[in-house]
Amino acid sequence: MGGMKRQLRTKTSSPTDHVLGPVLTSVVGRARGVLHGLEITLDIALAGVLVIAIALIGADTVGLVAEGIHEGGIDSALLILDRVLLVFIIAELLYTLRLSLARTQLILEPFLIIGLVAVVRRVLVVTAQAERILSEGGDLEPILWELGVLAGLIISLAVALSLARRNSSSPRELQAD
Repeated sequence: MGGMKRQLRTKTSSPTDHVLGPVLTSVVGRARGVLHGLEITLDIALAGVLVIAIALIGADTVGLVAEGIHEGGIDSALLILDRVLLVFIIAELLYTLRLSLARTQLILEPFLIIGLVAVVRRVLVVTAQAERILSEGGDLEPILWELGVLAGLIISLAVALSLARRNSSSPRELQAD
C-alpha cells in the first residue's frame, strides 16, 4: 500500500520537484507570484502614464486646432495631424497593454499597427520638411532617401501584418474582453 501511494505522488509531482525539492519549488512558486503581481502593477502604472500623456497631448491639440482655424496654413494642419496620430499611437499602446493584461501573453498584431501609424506619421513630417526645403531651394536628396526607406518599412510592416492576421488562430485573440 505504501508503494502505491509513493507511485501516485511521483506521478502527480512536477519535474521541478525532483530537481529542486519541495522547499525550493515553493520558493520558486512564491517568487513567480510576486513577479506576476509586480508586472501587473507596472502595467497599471504605465497605463496611467499613457492616459495622462493622451490628456496632455489632447489638450494641446485642441489649442492647436483653435490656432489653426485662426491662422490657417498647411503647417498648422500638419502639426494637428501629427498630434492626432501621436494620440492614436498612445491609444494603441493602451489597447495593447489591455490585451496583455487580459491574455497574459504578448500579441504581435497591435505592435505592427503601432509601427505602421508611427511610420506614416514620420512620412507626414518628412513631406512637410520637403515642402520647406523646396521653397528654400535646398537639397532634397536626403529627404528622398528617407522617404524611400520609410516606404520600404511600410511595405514590410504591411506584409508582416498580413501574415500575422493570416496565421492568427482567431479574431477573438485580439479582444481584451
